[in-house]
Order: sequence, then C-alpha cells, then structure tokens
Amino acid sequence: MNPSAQLRRAIADKVAHGLLGSGKAREVWLEGALACGFAHAASDIDLRGIVDGEVPVWRSGVVDGVRVDLQATAPQQVDELRHLLSSFDVRRGDLESFRLVRAAMHDLMCLRSALSYSYRSGNWQPVLGPRECQGYRHWAVADQAEVAASLAEDLTGLVADGLAESTLVVCRKLDTCLTAIECAAAGHPVLGDKWLPLLADAQPARPIEPVRAHTAGAWQWFRPVQRRVTTALLACWPVDDPVREPPDLGAPDEGWLPQRYADGWFLRRGDVHIPATGGELLGWLSTISADST
Repeated sequence: MNPSAQLRRAIADKVAHGLLGSGKAREVWLEGALACGFAHAASDIDLRGIVDGEVPVWRSGVVDGVRVDLQATAPQQVDELRHLLSSFDVRRGDLESFRLVRAAMHDLMCLRSALSYSYRSGNWQPVLGPRECQGYRHWAVADQAEVAASLAEDLTGLVADGLAESTLVVCRKLDTCLTAIECAAAGHPVLGDKWLPLLADAQPARPIEPVRAHTAGAWQWFRPVQRRVTTALLACWPVDDPVREPPDLGAPDEGWLPQRYADGWFLRRGDVHIPATGGELLGWLSTISADST
C-alpha cells in the first residue's frame, strides 16, 4: 500500500469508527479506488453507511486534508442486491431477470468490491462471501458477453457497408469489453475502463484489426474475439462433454458469439439464437480455432 493509500485508510478507519461508535450506522463500507487498491494522492475516500430507519442525507467533507464522500443506504436496498447474486436464473425465453441485473451492475460492482469495517478489530473485511462473489462472477461474465454480442452485431453491418472508421471505433470498444469479460471470469469486479487493464492477468492482447482482414474478404480477424469470449464463459460454466459437430452456421466466424443462460448454450448472431449442446459448443470452438492467426 503506497503512502497516499495508507493515509486514506487511516482516515477511513477514523470516520468509520466514529459513525459506528455514535450509532449513526450499523455498518460502514469502504468503496471506490481505496477499497480496490488503486488509491493515489488525489483519491477521495468513498464510505457507505448502512443505517436503520429513515435514510439520512449525509454531506461530504474534508478530513485531514482529504475529501470523504459519505452515502447512507437502507438494509433493504442491500438485501435486494444480495438477492440478485443468489442465483443465475436468466433464460432465453424470459430475460426480465437479466434486464433487472444489468440495470444494477454498477451497484453490484460496488457491493462486490466493498469492505466492511469492524469496530472491535479495526480491520476491513470483504462484504460478500465466496458464494455471492461467484454469483457476481456469473452475472458479470454474462453481462459482458451481451455487450460483446451487441458490438459484434454492429460490426457485421459496418463491415458489410465498408465503413472502416466506424468499424475501428467499435473495435476499440470491443477491446475494452474483452478485457472486462476476462477480468470478470478471473473473479475480479468489473471496474471502470481506466482500471480494467490493471486487473487483467495476462499481457495485453493484440488490438482487433478488421481492416486488414476484410480487404481479403474474410472474417478470420474475428476469431480471437470468439475464442476469448468462449474461454471466459467456459471458465464459469465448464463443459466436459465429448466434442460434437457444431450447428451449421454458414460462415462460423462472421459475427457469431456464444451465449450462456440457465437453460443452456446458444450461438448468437444479432437476433438469431441457435441452441447448442456443450459438445456442439466445443466443436464450434474447434472450428473457429483452426487455421487462425
């Protein structure tokens, strides 16, 4: 922990101790850059108090020269977020739960990365247990797979129309999405774009370069995207089925990406979802991995 982070952690200790000791909060959580290990000399301190009764409006202030942002939250709000992490129940025919979770992904990320202060020991401990962290992992990977599918749909149209500049803009967004899905698959919270590269376990991947490929009339440039999304999904939902012949997709690499819901695997391109068994998914992965650069 660098000196700036140490100073801010000491200030967070003092403020949390005071809130708990005065009875203003039943719990105090540390969030933001300080909780995630990225605090620096210009970082604020983000604290959330879990309070009973009417939720007060707290004012932020400066403590020992550092800004402390205080928020108050009712226990019921926390319980609702925890409930979302209790199961991965999204199904292809009923996406309402997926829409609900996707709308709450920022709040779930804050919950996933939050640390709770112990009044007795003075230590900070993760708010979520292993099972809830696994629930967040599933939802975060599925959410980023959905983002990737939406960007891939844009790419099919942009490449077809030869809109090179717009294609590259979408590819840069897709680069970030792939970093996010790999971080989520590795068990990390999906933080803002500026912090994601610091969480990535592997060396930065080569940027997606579609222009060179579509001048040759092929979509092989998209195959690394497919492999990275598939690998992230398989990290959460392993498949040990025998490899089988994949569904006939025509051109298997032209914008197709996998999707995993509670009712199984799908291969998706735009609004088309083709069901696939685990063995067929592995067969498709083998197909798009063959002769790729």
